Amino acid sequence: MFPELPPQCENFSTACRWTYWNVQGTEGLMYALMALAVIVFAGRLWMRIQAWRQGQDDLPFDHLGERIRRVLVYVVAQYRILRDRIPGVMHLAIFAGFTIFFIGTTLATIDYDVTLPLFGIKLLSGTFYLLYKVVLDVFSAIFIVGLGMSLWRRVVRRPSTLTYNPGFTWILFQLWLFVVTGLLIEALRIAYVDAIYGARFWWSQYSVVGYWIGKVIQAIGPTQDWTSAAGASYLSSLLVSHRVMWWFHVLQVFVFIATLLDTPLRHIIYSPLNIFFSSMKPAGQLTKLNLEDETVEQFGVARLTDFRAVQLLNGDACTECGRCQAACPAYMAGTALNPKQVILNIRDSISAYQGFLPIGPHANGGSRNGSNGASGDGDALQVTGTRISEDALWACTTCRACVYECPVLIEHVDAIVDMRRDLVIMEANPPKLLQNTFTNAERAGNPWGNRGSRLDWASALDFEVPLLADKKECDVLYWVGCAGAFDPASQRTTRAVARILNQAGVDWAVLGDEETCHCEWARRAGNEPLYQASAQANIETFKQYKFNLIITHCPHCFNTFKNEFPQFGGDYKVAHHSLYIAKLIAEGKIKPHTQRSESITFHDSCYLGRYNGVYDAPRAMLASVPGLNVIEMARSRDRGLCCGGGGAQVWMETHQTHPVNQIRLEEAMSTGASTVAAACPFCTIMLASAAQSKGVTEQVRVQDVAEIVAEAL
Repeated sequence: MFPELPPQCENFSTACRWTYWNVQGTEGLMYALMALAVIVFAGRLWMRIQAWRQGQDDLPFDHLGERIRRVLVYVVAQYRILRDRIPGVMHLAIFAGFTIFFIGTTLATIDYDVTLPLFGIKLLSGTFYLLYKVVLDVFSAIFIVGLGMSLWRRVVRRPSTLTYNPGFTWILFQLWLFVVTGLLIEALRIAYVDAIYGARFWWSQYSVVGYWIGKVIQAIGPTQDWTSAAGASYLSSLLVSHRVMWWFHVLQVFVFIATLLDTPLRHIIYSPLNIFFSSMKPAGQLTKLNLEDETVEQFGVARLTDFRAVQLLNGDACTECGRCQAACPAYMAGTALNPKQVILNIRDSISAYQGFLPIGPHANGGSRNGSNGASGDGDALQVTGTRISEDALWACTTCRACVYECPVLIEHVDAIVDMRRDLVIMEANPPKLLQNTFTNAERAGNPWGNRGSRLDWASALDFEVPLLADKKECDVLYWVGCAGAFDPASQRTTRAVARILNQAGVDWAVLGDEETCHCEWARRAGNEPLYQASAQANIETFKQYKFNLIITHCPHCFNTFKNEFPQFGGDYKVAHHSLYIAKLIAEGKIKPHTQRSESITFHDSCYLGRYNGVYDAPRAMLASVPGLNVIEMARSRDRGLCCGGGGAQVWMETHQTHPVNQIRLEEAMSTGASTVAAACPFCTIMLASAAQSKGVTEQVRVQDVAEIVAEAL
């Protein structure tokens, strides 16, 4: 009646794992089932990888050390997931429990199939086994807590950012069943063995959860006299229950492995891969198109295979947590854009089109911007304008909040810009107002279409602005930019920077009318040819002169000079005006002294903050002004909300139920501050426009940080 103990465990003085207790002789069937499940899983994963490889370029393996570091930080340490406390703790509990179970199963396999038969060593015995038991049981409890928190979020709280479908309910139930059946298998074994061997089975108490469940199982028996007929019958039923539960658990594992890629838990495979293969380029740099290659038939993304391989992987890696959706200003404003849905549409497109795709890398050898490379009719693989609406693509502000919040490093913005490129370059179908702006930039060298002098802003100054054409070389080249030259409000910022540079005794100069728009906004709107022509023209202008540093008060100019001009051979030392002016203040070259007793709040520019990590410098500028009380908005620094003007939105009219700039202004006004400080001309334009639309221009003032410092000198 009694199952035999493993020979290595007959000495009760040492704790020992009783592997395959009560199911001896059936291991072969279990291994066959597991092998079949792994073969099914591996085959399906291989097919999916082949689908990704039909995208442009292949999956990258460069910067191997950094890629491994990212996996450790974002997968193992759950860095971004834990930024949201409650769901972060919930996910960590589930992740930790799942990971410990996997490690425990692996150790049990090594113990029985490797160390024991090959070396005669029982790995899971003694103190190590006791620790093994405690850890597994403790993490079983943690796992159950995490599942409970997940169930509470989905059933009680039901945040709108989550995806709700039967698949998520099923997988939560399946995970719960995993841990419950595992504990019941342990508890049934403990209940039986404890009844037979009593105190000799002393290490049962180290199963800190299973032991007490086992005691409950014993307690509900018809008698506690295990030598009686009723007691023996009950113990026999425990053996049968244990075998049934053990095989049920095995079948569970089989189904779980074989169907994993069909469930929401596929992200435990795809997300680490996505993090490993994630982009190594600077955050503020878009992919360069090879416009000179006459063999290229497609620029931008129209069909599934126009995406890069890693962008297709992005689609599968999405965990559907909705953090991108919650952070997206366009979604808040009621536009057609939901960044989560864009990525899920890519995933669904892969599933829909996978049968049309060949095996192996892209048919064109993985070169960027080739033809779709798939067999059959390429139009059958259409994504842009069909599976992903044009209205959604044109609503994006490229603020990068979605990318920043994504726990698995999905690049939503790059995918959206790539699809815009197709609409502009291949289809010649941008929004009408945006097309007018393109024309203005082509004809007049600026998006306003202003044909006046770029030095008109300087007429109000009481000193002469130095021109680089006269000096030929200088220490600091002040890039004024189009907004700084032509927008009246931004001209005030330009004059403020000029006064600061002049008072600090900086050796500086401007290009004046030699400046022409670099069209960074056009690049993000999909017009790569206009951007490249403008960038190269400015690089040629820069080559005529000598300077050590470029400063600009526009974060978009700062970003493109710093991160994108190097793609075209323009390597320069670049600083945003907040960085440079904060340095002048720290060095004592200027000293704000005029008292300004008021409360002020600072709005973080996306291209200065999230793109380039500059948060402290503009705040240091404000802190240097006597009397200023700086109040932070609820959403600030790396989680600051976009003004709504990025991604060429300032040149478009996107239908918004609640405009982004008004949402942001309302957040600023809720602090009670009388002034909103910014460090970007487009932010000042958008926030001032919101103040005008809401009729609160008398209540709140919008100023650049340079203006505030200059007024205090």
